[in-house]
Amino acid sequence: MPARWTATFAGHAQDAGLGAEPAAARPVSDAAGGLRLDDANPDPGQPMERATPEDRTRRRSTPAWVPIVLVAVVYAVLSAFANGSAWAHGVAHTLQTSGGNDVGEEVWFLAETPWILLHGHNPFANDWLNTPVGVDLMDNTTMPVLGVLFAPVTLLFGPVATFNVVLDVSIWASAMSFFLMARRFVRWWPAAFVGGLLYGFSPYTAAVGNGHLFLLFQAAPPLIILFLDRFLRSDTASPWWAGFWVGACYVVQFYVSTEAFACLLVMTLWAVVLALAYVLWRRPAVDWARLARLGACAVAVVVLFTGYAAWTAVDGPEHVNGPVQSLSATAGQSTDPVGLVVPTLNQRFTLGHTALGNTLVAARDPQWHLVLDSLIENGTYVGIPLLVALVAAVAVLRRRRVVQFSAFMGASALLVSMGTRLHVAGHRTPIRLPFIVFTHLPLFDSSVAARWITYFWLFAALILAVTIDAVRARLTARTSRGSGLAALGVCTLLAACVLVPLVPAWPYASASVRVPAWFTGAARSLPLGTTLVVYPWASPSDSSAMLWQAEADLRFKMTGGYGIFANPAGTIALGGQITPLEATLTACEAGATPTLSPAAVRSQLHAVGASIVVVVPTAPGAPCAEQILEAALGQPENTEGVLLWRT
Repeated sequence: MPARWTATFAGHAQDAGLGAEPAAARPVSDAAGGLRLDDANPDPGQPMERATPEDRTRRRSTPAWVPIVLVAVVYAVLSAFANGSAWAHGVAHTLQTSGGNDVGEEVWFLAETPWILLHGHNPFANDWLNTPVGVDLMDNTTMPVLGVLFAPVTLLFGPVATFNVVLDVSIWASAMSFFLMARRFVRWWPAAFVGGLLYGFSPYTAAVGNGHLFLLFQAAPPLIILFLDRFLRSDTASPWWAGFWVGACYVVQFYVSTEAFACLLVMTLWAVVLALAYVLWRRPAVDWARLARLGACAVAVVVLFTGYAAWTAVDGPEHVNGPVQSLSATAGQSTDPVGLVVPTLNQRFTLGHTALGNTLVAARDPQWHLVLDSLIENGTYVGIPLLVALVAAVAVLRRRRVVQFSAFMGASALLVSMGTRLHVAGHRTPIRLPFIVFTHLPLFDSSVAARWITYFWLFAALILAVTIDAVRARLTARTSRGSGLAALGVCTLLAACVLVPLVPAWPYASASVRVPAWFTGAARSLPLGTTLVVYPWASPSDSSAMLWQAEADLRFKMTGGYGIFANPAGTIALGGQITPLEATLTACEAGATPTLSPAAVRSQLHAVGASIVVVVPTAPGAPCAEQILEAALGQPENTEGVLLWRT
């Protein structure tokens, strides 16, 4: 094995340290090809491009940390625009409304994890929701790692503030991780900055930011590439430490979203297949022993730190058997090729075409009739300028291995995101697509096809960064005065042309959170673990009670809930196991006038172990619920904005 084995995904073989001299300024051994997915010299027979005098002057005058800090600040400011109205009106008591009932559910998840850990309960399955049966939290979008990381915010300012902070930090972390990764593939840091803008603030981000925090946090994939690149650049890097950090990224992704983790595994396997195909084709020198040690360590870390939680999801208490979403329910939530060039309400500049764009990713019935637009899943708009730029970049830079690799990976993700069958302009065709394979695989049969497009944005952003860097390098290669300024102008214009059409329609709509005073007052003094029945009943149609429970510091257990629960048969029940009492109170909320005998009400309350019943009198259908409960339990206490019965 030659002395320096620097196999890498990099385009310019830049040094492992951020801001260090490009590899072009130092000798590279003959074995540097390895598994490198881009040539340090993209044009065979031509000398390697060296740093320009302007580059060397800039590096001498600007410390390496300055661009990093500057970019971090800019990304942070831009991220804050996502829920700017919440920051303007009070981050601790204002929430976005565009996410519907998903928002209240995710506030509960963020509050639940640190509280459960502090009180010594199982963070993966417990009965604080849907009591007395309980819930398998690993079947849900619990995001335990985010709940733990932002526990100080929850403890100091409450779970509503945590939701708002996590939303902004998730966007910032995704963009920043991409920037740090992309700097290893480009000479000019502004090119990496533009790539980070595209990845971190993409239409996919704008879509899932409507209440899907578990999909919004996408910092792990760029970091995996970064750690692998650092390892592959140096023959002295420890495979054990590299494997540990790569494995840690997978672990973090697992505890943010098991669905995103599964998608990441598939994309990783596809990348490995591409690498092996390249090895068989070109037969480069590869240090298989080091790669094996890295892979073994990464797998060990993942198994060790996710094993119990994974078992809980698959075979733990109250786990769900089978898919949590039917294929027919999610078939329309897939990329329509027309949607690549038609904007939606998620974009600031729609050009009057949102009526079509909004319907291209939608919930549809088995007959393919439109049921509901799925803006929260519609991150497919690419725009004509970016499409043209990507196609041109792949054509012109086709000899660059990083471009080849990114093109294959991005195109694959885009194809998978189109679902089981191709549909064009809302019309379904009989053409079957690769995603149909996943519908027959356990653990993947609930995946939403449209969500796979996040990997298209990852690799499109990398191609864009490399392209801008290449344009700038070509223009600054001139010796004429002012070539650097001209290059800056051209690159800025290119970035503006592809990014401006994608500007998100931020800030998200928001409103003040209305929490009855009892939940932030007397409820916090209840004996720990008291069981309550709260009206309105927590369900997929109204998650308010979950938010109130979170604001009450989870002092009480609660019947019902909005989440993924197992019914007696073990299959999914989004609102928990329906009882006669739940059915009656839910009917009240819907405006009906159901009846349930006083004896049946008391029997139901005894069956769930409820010692307190709370009705919020301002909720829809509250008089109906009050009448039924009063007949069974007598006159309620009117205290701190609620009606309260003690059983």
